[in-house]
Amino acid sequence: MGQPLRILIVEDSESDAKLAEYELRRGGFDVQSHVVSTAPELTEALGTTLWDIILCDHSMPALDSAAALRIAKARQPEVPFIIVSGSLPEAAAAQAMLLGAQDYLCKDNLARLVPAVKRELQDAAERRARRQAEQALSAQAEEMRIGREIQQRLFPASAPALAGFDLAGASFPATATGGDYFDYIPMLEGRLGLVVGDVTGHGLGPALIMADARAILRTLARSFSDIREILIHTNDLLREDIGWDRFLTVFFGRLCPVTRQLAFLNAGHPPGIVLARDGTVVRELQSTLPALGIFPITDAPAPVTIPLEPGQLLLLLTDGVLEATAPDSEQFGCDRVLEVVRAHQTRSAADIVAALNAAVHAHIQSQTQSDDITIVIVKSLP
Repeated sequence: MGQPLRILIVEDSESDAKLAEYELRRGGFDVQSHVVSTAPELTEALGTTLWDIILCDHSMPALDSAAALRIAKARQPEVPFIIVSGSLPEAAAAQAMLLGAQDYLCKDNLARLVPAVKRELQDAAERRARRQAEQALSAQAEEMRIGREIQQRLFPASAPALAGFDLAGASFPATATGGDYFDYIPMLEGRLGLVVGDVTGHGLGPALIMADARAILRTLARSFSDIREILIHTNDLLREDIGWDRFLTVFFGRLCPVTRQLAFLNAGHPPGIVLARDGTVVRELQSTLPALGIFPITDAPAPVTIPLEPGQLLLLLTDGVLEATAPDSEQFGCDRVLEVVRAHQTRSAADIVAALNAAVHAHIQSQTQSDDITIVIVKSLP
């Protein structure tokens, strides 16, 4: 048995049709053929069977190759169309190729028929594979677009109004979705939770873990005012879901607008930084317990409580800011972060976030962002 071939022959000469079939069988094809010679017959054949290739005579009493080609391309546009004619003027051949014919042959030289059919079958297979790959990429891109849109809705649309403070935050994923997280969480007694987190890696997997962590933290903050309790329970729940190869660093602060105090725990996250009005570093809010999701936490320390004096600024980041790398492999680093913040410290929290993000992207220049970037600024107003 040869290679199966479903061939539609548009031909008014029975002998010419049989000769074409003979050449194809002799060339190794197992031919299943159907012969038509009018437009209605062609239309019906194209509506009932998916063909591998179409052979068409140029000139027939009821149909010519140009009309047949238009019918075929309207109904089965991907099927190769080869014109086989006793004589085909050069202008007609050029017009046929413009209309979408793949090749044309003379009936007195059917030695070209088998190689032409094999070539067109191969080209058609490659076109189908390319189209399928493009469709798969398009579908994947659409899925990622939807994922990004959903994730962006999980981030705060804007900072809450909090007496005595100006707050702003933003997250910029390295891919369509990211593993960074920031949030403002309403807490008991009118306090506000400030959260910045980073799941190892970036992409869809970390984004799902981030969404899980967000839901857990928000739920627990409705029932607990103690940051220590919230993070211990979050760690227990994440360890059931997160897998051995992932973990979450998180800075969780509880801001009190009445006392202007910040209580915090830092679970393996880059230090928060408190700047004085003149830009000097007042304090670095170092890690106080391990990252979440790795092993049980049974004895977490009490939250650290610090004042945020009028004029001071709290800066919270993920490591995507600090480790953003220039083409010469130099990282952005903490010194550049402080330089940018100090240069814009008199401006709004939102302006500082924007300026810092712009500076990071200027540093990496035209390179692709390699990690998610998240920035939160809290200004204690005079």
